[in-house]
Amino acid sequence: MPTTRKICSPYPPPHAAHPPAASTRSSDQAATDERVDNIRILPLARGGGGPVRAAVERMKLWDNGRTLRVKFIDGLPEVQAKVQAIAREWEAIANLKLKFVTTGAAEIRISFAEKGFSWSTVGTDALTVAATEATMNYGWLEPSTSLREYQRVVRHEFGHALGMIHEHQNPAAQGQIPWDKEKVYAHYAQQGWTREDVDFNIFQVYTEDSTNHTAFDPASIMEYAIPDSLTVGSYAVGWNTDFSPADIEFMRKQYPMASAGTVELAVGGPRTSADLATAGEVDTYHFDVPAAATHIMTTEGPSDTVLTLHGPNDSGAVLAWDDDRGQGLNARIVRKLQPGSYWLSVRHKNAQATGTYTVGVKKSR
Repeated sequence: MPTTRKICSPYPPPHAAHPPAASTRSSDQAATDERVDNIRILPLARGGGGPVRAAVERMKLWDNGRTLRVKFIDGLPEVQAKVQAIAREWEAIANLKLKFVTTGAAEIRISFAEKGFSWSTVGTDALTVAATEATMNYGWLEPSTSLREYQRVVRHEFGHALGMIHEHQNPAAQGQIPWDKEKVYAHYAQQGWTREDVDFNIFQVYTEDSTNHTAFDPASIMEYAIPDSLTVGSYAVGWNTDFSPADIEFMRKQYPMASAGTVELAVGGPRTSADLATAGEVDTYHFDVPAAATHIMTTEGPSDTVLTLHGPNDSGAVLAWDDDRGQGLNARIVRKLQPGSYWLSVRHKNAQATGTYTVGVKKSR
């Protein structure tokens, strides 16, 4: 999938999304600068008695617990107020705060100027957009627009802004929707979509290593309506206007309320006790190395943990990861580290499990 592009929300009649202006900042770099576990190493099943395989998971999530500033670039006050009220519903789901500002910098910048188009950048891709440009647009919201339409499009676009993708592009959606592709191309061409727009917003499915995902959820707020006329056989999805139970569960895992954010570790200091209280939770730690030396990083406790080392001075660079080289089901990494800043991320090997552990780092004698 392309790394940075506006993702559109269709409206009958639908309209195409256009690529944003070229950015000088890497989409992946913006994501890993924001949150170290936007790049994770995950152990996969052993194959044929061989070594454990690993997959890299790449997301565009904001730092958990963050306050995101949101600013309207233009628009009617009445419309702005409705958008703001619905957007704030995400605060009850994800451990994020939306602070609406009228001046100064803002991570999310909303416009209504591009008529006929509604779109948003995905998660931290907003950081790659010039500070004077919009990162989100609502092209058909008016004072007279129905509440259900406000709910549908604002919940959907803010889902993108917090890092969610289109549900029909979920890796688990592969083969689940019996598209009649030529009819889809012809349908959206009548509304101004190019075949590239259709491919990008409809047919292209994200790879397994490009995003977090759940089982395909046709009820997701991130799913388009799929008319029966665009599929083979009898298959249709209506207009979703509310969060599905899977939407809520998934985003609570990505932004868990119990997470403490990045915790500082002292090399050679006391071990830090922690609790993976929510399924899918990832804990992040930071420590500094003043002089080159071999360091030992370990988890201890009853949980089956995976430990990933990032750095130096780049939270997106993965140096090493381990699953079971520690005591019992714990992780252990031994590595000579050069001077600089480093990060450790800890997660449960079983994405559905919770548990306790301690983590520590010390120099080898």
